[in-house]
Amino acid sequence: MDTNNQHTLLICSVGGTPEPLVQTLRHWRPAAVRFIVSAQTRQQVDAVLRSFAELLGEPLSPGCYEFVTVGDPEDFGKVVASLRPLATDVGKWLDHSGDHRVVVDFTGGTKCMSAALALVARRWSCRFSYIGGARRSKNGVGVVESGSERVVLFANPWDALGYQAVEDAVTVFNHGGYAAAAALLDRATKSAGDAAVKRELSTLKAVIDGYAAWDRFDHKTARQRFADALKNRNDLAAIFADAQELVRRIECHKASMAELAAQTEPTTAWVEDLLRNAERRAAEHRFDDAVARLYRAFEALAQVRLRERHGISDTKAVPLTRLTDCLREEWGGRARDGQLFLGLRDAYRLLRGLGDDLGERFNQAGFDDEERSPLVARNQSILAHGFQPASQTVYTQLHDGLCRLAQFDHGGEDDWRLPAPR
Repeated sequence: MDTNNQHTLLICSVGGTPEPLVQTLRHWRPAAVRFIVSAQTRQQVDAVLRSFAELLGEPLSPGCYEFVTVGDPEDFGKVVASLRPLATDVGKWLDHSGDHRVVVDFTGGTKCMSAALALVARRWSCRFSYIGGARRSKNGVGVVESGSERVVLFANPWDALGYQAVEDAVTVFNHGGYAAAAALLDRATKSAGDAAVKRELSTLKAVIDGYAAWDRFDHKTARQRFADALKNRNDLAAIFADAQELVRRIECHKASMAELAAQTEPTTAWVEDLLRNAERRAAEHRFDDAVARLYRAFEALAQVRLRERHGISDTKAVPLTRLTDCLREEWGGRARDGQLFLGLRDAYRLLRGLGDDLGERFNQAGFDDEERSPLVARNQSILAHGFQPASQTVYTQLHDGLCRLAQFDHGGEDDWRLPAPR
């Protein structure tokens, strides 16, 4: 590794002895340094700078280093609070170019300072560095003996803490934050250095991307992302103890996405997809969004029945000749060029007139009632024609009614949940 890097920002905690810091500076030759000090260790930096200048024959430029002072070095919470603003410096440094890097050395200082620095830095794209030694006092269990210091560890925290990104992403995903979960994994994947960790995170991201695409009705992309994940199913086994069941579900969902992506007009599977999407919106208490999806599902269910059982392919252009005598007499004045545009309730009335049981059950359930039907409440919602937010009661009435009409099972959201990581 080339440690003489002119683009390295070194962040290091300062303890009571200068030798470890001198070795850190010598090894990394940083372009900029942030010394984390307490009131008791601030003076040690002067000794470090003198030793470094003597060792290399040139001083560290005063303009390249700054101090971050912690209050009580034994108060873990206060030390963490003092170090958190360093994230801004890290972000700005890495934004300069792909060659800029950050190294965090937590050798010096109190145990609280070292632990706090490691905790705060765990989400940075950086390397961890630690100064050990070939010899220690007290028969090898004491402090490093002066003159035997050496850099014994550099590690990218994202490689060790990939599991944390997985846990965070799974938690966010299982609460409906599909895009947010994907963003967490995207950042973790880019930050990780270990190829195996990158691959595992990328595979999980492919799974989450698939569900995120499905949730926005992009079935083609969902099928492709599920296929990408299944190519690396062994990575899922490294993440989840119950990976076999997850893989089985992804395979089923991939097949469902292929079926939905192939459709050019509504099908019963398409209607159920709308229903499940509405359930997810309701779980977020987004009842206007949920009701809008259910309304479309009611409409599509009638369109599917008219096409599949009665040969009427388009409710926007229904020939007058396909109406019953009674309906032709009632609606004939609305016709244009011998065709009618039928809205939701009219589509079900036509089904009823044609003797279809779906139209009859729609009427018996009260959905055709112009005043009391929950479908009327949808028209008053903010996402339709009014300013009255849809209530949970309206959602429940429409949801349960659609399940009865279409003979769908209640609730399918658990099929989306990811299992707990290892």
